[in-house]
Amino acid sequence: MAQRQYEQFTLFNVRITDMRHLWTPSDTFKGQKQQKPNYFAGFICPKTQTTWHAEPGLAGLVLALGKLYANNPQLVDFRIEDGDRPNAEGKSSEFAKGHWLFNASTGAPPTVEIVQPGGALAKLTGKIGVKSGDYVMVGGTAAVSGQNNRAAKLYLNAVVFSAPGEEIVFANSVSGAELMAQAQKQGLQVAGFGAPPGAPGFTVPQPGNFAPSNPGFATTGAQFTAPSIPTNPFAQR
Repeated sequence: MAQRQYEQFTLFNVRITDMRHLWTPSDTFKGQKQQKPNYFAGFICPKTQTTWHAEPGLAGLVLALGKLYANNPQLVDFRIEDGDRPNAEGKSSEFAKGHWLFNASTGAPPTVEIVQPGGALAKLTGKIGVKSGDYVMVGGTAAVSGQNNRAAKLYLNAVVFSAPGEEIVFANSVSGAELMAQAQKQGLQVAGFGAPPGAPGFTVPQPGNFAPSNPGFATTGAQFTAPSIPTNPFAQR
């Protein structure tokens, strides 16, 4: 039996969307019970190109998928979606427009950290001081799906919260900013509170200028240049 191929990837300056099960695993996927619980998260990357395999922001992932595809030409589903198009269920989200979307999961708890003042990393054991829409670094692994050999599988190894981003508010939810605005309309004065000693927080450069020092995994993706031959390295052969 051939050994399964695994290709590691790293991404920078993507934004996290769904992190409901980043710390607590779920045994349900799309309403169906799974054999074992999984941790997972969703991410978005701004679209600057018309095709995902030419997108600089996805370079690390594109490189990993390219290596995978070289030995597995049957692959047709690379698990990257166009946010400007409805998904398989015919749905679309406002936050997804103008972005590429992808999810990654794992059966074991992923490493989750946050950049502290001075660039130090601290373990993040829960959704404290972070939110959907924040900028993150992602360390993952690409492989051929064990359930469908025509699809890729993206494993989530590590997430590092690197900078605050605009909050992503999902349907049937309300943002903190909206709650504050409603409170002020009702004449309520919110005094606020200071962060407790040792609490993690963001004090890092703006996302566009972010240059990670050493997040704990290789930084090869940021310098990747997509191959020019063939024009579409993922075209059907």
